[in-house]
Amino acid sequence: MNLRANRDLQERLAAEYALGTLRGRARARFRAWLREDAALARAVAEWESRLAPMLAAVAPVQPPARVWRAIEERLGAYGAAPRGLWESLGFWRNLGLFASGSAAALLVALGFVAPQPPQPAPAPVVVSVQSDKIPPVYLAVLSEAKTQRPMLIVHAGRRSDQLWVKTLDPAIHVEDRSLELWAVPKSGAPRSLGVISADEKRMIGLGAVADQSLAEIPTLAVSLEPRGGSPTGAPTGPVLYSGPCVKYW
Repeated sequence: MNLRANRDLQERLAAEYALGTLRGRARARFRAWLREDAALARAVAEWESRLAPMLAAVAPVQPPARVWRAIEERLGAYGAAPRGLWESLGFWRNLGLFASGSAAALLVALGFVAPQPPQPAPAPVVVSVQSDKIPPVYLAVLSEAKTQRPMLIVHAGRRSDQLWVKTLDPAIHVEDRSLELWAVPKSGAPRSLGVISADEKRMIGLGAVADQSLAEIPTLAVSLEPRGGSPTGAPTGPVLYSGPCVKYW
């Protein structure tokens, strides 16, 4: 049996090991595999972490007095000097059967409460627009560097001195801080285009029409600044979002 080539078998044995239902020689053999296979050890640790909260949620149950009397009477039938409960073979056999049943029930329950695998994200909605219906614009989609998730859309008409900023996720705004938009040239220092307000869509005035303000700007970026914007005229905080500024015409 090639354990390493059978992922389903690894998961099943890891679950049984964590539950305590894997016993005898099979458990000893599995323990030896654990020392040689780090992935298998991680699988066991994951199952143990899943089971721990469930075990903590099980309320203790006090058995009725008649159960203890029945146990004492049964133990007394084996001799004049009954053995203690912890030395009783019958007790441990019954406990083993109970534990096996409980473990099996718990394993079934995991099918309902274990975290489900992540579902694929819904397909993006694509709107088709004829190219001759879109006016000539400078356009930028600013994304987060790590996730590449789009956060802002920035655009301005070629001959307009108004830059429109649309925020795709309102959660990007930080209390008592400001997001500042920068034009990043191929060489030289970034130039501030203004502070982005918390409104979903907001206009920022440019110093000149876009053909002059953005023609030589390949990149736009957003940094996190003190409230009201950078006090120095240059970015002072981390750059959170950026994207290429392209000409669409």
